[in-house]
Amino acid sequence: MQQALVFLRRPAMFLQEACCSARRLHHVSHYSTFLRTQCQRSPVCVPTPAPAPLHSLPCSAWLYSTRRSFKKVLKSSLDCSVPPVSVTEIRQYLRSKDIPFHDGYSCLHTPSLFMERASGSDFTEKESFSLFVDKTTGRFLCKETLVEGSWEDFQDCVEVMQKERQGSLNPEVLLGYPDSETELNEKEMDRREVQRIWSSSVPLSDLLEDDAQLVKVMFGMGKVSSATLKKFGVRFFKPTKSLVLPWFSGRDSSLRGLKLLSADYKGEGQVIYKEVTFPKPGLYHNLFGLHLIGHKDTEVVLTGREVDTLAVSQATGLPSVALPRGVSCLPPVLLPFLEQFKRVTLWLGGDLRSWEASKIFARKLGLKRCFLIRPGEPQPCPGDALAKGMNLNKILKASIPAAHKSIISFRQLREDVFGELVNKEQVAGVKWSRFPELNKILKGHRKGELTVFTGPTGSGKTTFISESALDLCMQGVNTLWGSFEINNVRLAKIMLTQFSQQRLEENLDQYEEWADQFEELPLYFMTFHGQQNIKTVIDTMQHAVYLYDISHVVIDNLQFMMGQENLSVDKFAVQDHIIGTFRTFATGNSCHVTLIIHPRKEGDDKELQTASIFGTAKASQEADNVLILQEKKLVSSQGRRSLQVAKNRFDGDVGVFPLEFNKTSLTFSTPRSKTKLRKVKGDAAETPEKPVKPVKTLASAERSPAEEGTKKKK
Repeated sequence: MQQALVFLRRPAMFLQEACCSARRLHHVSHYSTFLRTQCQRSPVCVPTPAPAPLHSLPCSAWLYSTRRSFKKVLKSSLDCSVPPVSVTEIRQYLRSKDIPFHDGYSCLHTPSLFMERASGSDFTEKESFSLFVDKTTGRFLCKETLVEGSWEDFQDCVEVMQKERQGSLNPEVLLGYPDSETELNEKEMDRREVQRIWSSSVPLSDLLEDDAQLVKVMFGMGKVSSATLKKFGVRFFKPTKSLVLPWFSGRDSSLRGLKLLSADYKGEGQVIYKEVTFPKPGLYHNLFGLHLIGHKDTEVVLTGREVDTLAVSQATGLPSVALPRGVSCLPPVLLPFLEQFKRVTLWLGGDLRSWEASKIFARKLGLKRCFLIRPGEPQPCPGDALAKGMNLNKILKASIPAAHKSIISFRQLREDVFGELVNKEQVAGVKWSRFPELNKILKGHRKGELTVFTGPTGSGKTTFISESALDLCMQGVNTLWGSFEINNVRLAKIMLTQFSQQRLEENLDQYEEWADQFEELPLYFMTFHGQQNIKTVIDTMQHAVYLYDISHVVIDNLQFMMGQENLSVDKFAVQDHIIGTFRTFATGNSCHVTLIIHPRKEGDDKELQTASIFGTAKASQEADNVLILQEKKLVSSQGRRSLQVAKNRFDGDVGVFPLEFNKTSLTFSTPRSKTKLRKVKGDAAETPEKPVKPVKTLASAERSPAEEGTKKKK
């Protein structure tokens, strides 16, 4: 192991170059598909003398009389103008068009529209059902031709095909926007980079035996055999001492991309692993090991790391695949490739975050066929289990079903309770890196909670929450912003300034570099602005949770959600209904919701309290956390703002700490002071209206004699 640590100390220059290349490739746009429209806008169809394949007909023979309108949209923006389609509507449409289908776990299976048939033949049950329609979004994918598109595209294809009485369509009928010369050059650079790395890397079997073993130890796969590495196509890239994990197509086993995994020694025996993917992460939809899956396989083990997949395959012989982005996301585009399995075992890791991700992913895959490996010392991640010589088959047999009929006793809960006691730091949630004082009170950011945030008008509520959400997003918390008060361009500008911690207006030469890094974050925006209906917003949030595994939603703010409701209903009743809806969403989707609410009008000399939140007491009652941005308008800028945690349902700790605003970077930071934190133990609901006096320490054993005397008198 010592040799491996020394092996890691040398700098990986190529990895830095690869990162720069990946950032340069971020300018490749995300396109929506559309039917080829080369003809002019005309309702007249040109007749053809005899039936011919669709792709050989003139475009005017099968196009609609009016063109569809298309526009480029950012990958990180959720288009809310198109209403989501339900699985009932999909089934009704397929029946109305006499298209047979099978009901799968997460998709509907239909015959492919893009496979050639005999002229004049119709769909039959005997044909291969290789086209998959997502039950939630309506998007489709043909596994045979890899053609994909939206539900609207599918309907267009069916209408055209039946109108022209064709048995199939040319796969090229669905095209993206034509690439510009710059984009074509960038794609070519990407392809060449993949080929260059792949051709320059060598199989581990070609290394000297000692060097090969050193590489295995360095990447935590000392017990993985060379035969297993060769089977999955794993190679080693000497210039950066990086592991090369290929992405082979499940259709023809062609090389479509790769992941470079490098190790960096940080001292004290700690090794940090870094990943670079080609193409960029947003387009890297790989299931590592998919090309080894047979058509008749009915069971698969889903892991969060490629090393774990190697361990499972070697120790058990079962089919195993790894997710491209670990436990952070399961892209719906990958669901069709998992439809063939009757049993899916999710063994994503050995920590609490992996356990939570397993339960969320099981909902997408279908609870009835999913089995989960509960993390713990007897059941670590597959790679560690193999290294310790444990029986992986025995661990897999101990998996529990994801779907339970009911909880009838403490027996079903005792393992979950024990897991929370053992992993108390992980249970507390993701820690803020920019707000350590907030960690001391709230302990962390947890899924499934509702946070209500308020503060005086103009005090910087949006600016603070944007930095807080950005802090979590930089640590891998998938975030969705619903900004109804300010537009997304202005919000993105604020967050980019906070991310770079400088005025980019004065450093425009650095904009591309910071924008490329900012684009890597799992951050998405709703396209709403102004007054919106609660049902539309919730539908969009549900859509985002399914597509991007969102775990944090920020709503700014509640008052803008009340304008579209029935004016004849009491506004406080409307507000209570909206808060209750967000509470239900947070619990049901294991997603943290941060809700900004304006306070009642108070005097400039008064501090806000929980009762100052606009509306009834339901907001503070339903919330797990209540945060108040206090502002003293009659004092100087230093010490003007502070953040008060008025409610904390997790452990009851509440308190106040000062904030200092940096106008250059638009960030808040905790000023250096001897009395940074004022903290109170007890029920948050009984927080006194008067500010809590600061104490020297939080431990009662260290109180001063004067304070103890005062306490006895009381």
